[in-house]
Amino acid sequence: MHIFNSRSVLLVAQSLLVLLLATTSYAASAEKTYRVRGSIVANEILSNVSELSTRAHIVVNGGEYKGFIQKDGSFAVDNVKLGDSLLEVASADYVFPKIHVRISLKEDGRASVAARYVQIGSDWPEEIPVLAYPLRFGAGAKYDFFTVRQGFSIITMFSNPYMMMVGASLVAVFLLPKLQAAMDPELLDEQNKKK
Repeated sequence: MHIFNSRSVLLVAQSLLVLLLATTSYAASAEKTYRVRGSIVANEILSNVSELSTRAHIVVNGGEYKGFIQKDGSFAVDNVKLGDSLLEVASADYVFPKIHVRISLKEDGRASVAARYVQIGSDWPEEIPVLAYPLRFGAGAKYDFFTVRQGFSIITMFSNPYMMMVGASLVAVFLLPKLQAAMDPELLDEQNKKK
């Protein structure tokens, strides 16, 4: 007679697994996180911050953390961990600078935020001046998705590869008979005899 049947052993194993997962998720959630704050300011490109689309938002580390932009241009991104992060503004209408944000702890245990403008694909150099915190930055440019259609131009028409093929064919049709007439008559008779 067995004291433990297979069902009770399975139930105990499942309970231990759930308890283990709960403690590891609690330990992971106990890591301290921080809030990154700032505001988008008006400039020559974006004269009124309230004109910014409601779909525009703040993205940190490619979407790991997100924050929403208020009508006055202020924003806050919660739960950002210690270390280096890349802050971007996702907007369909305007281009904004990308900002390297470094959150570190001071000796007294308070958080320190150092932020710098950065270009994607380059190092995050320390010699670039630190931005003031809370962050304040403006739009760099306005996206222009539409280009003015070019007017008619004879040069562009003849630079088209299809038109070049048509032109070469027309030259062959009209120029080759003239070249054949200019050939030496003896050579022409010899060529006709071969056919």
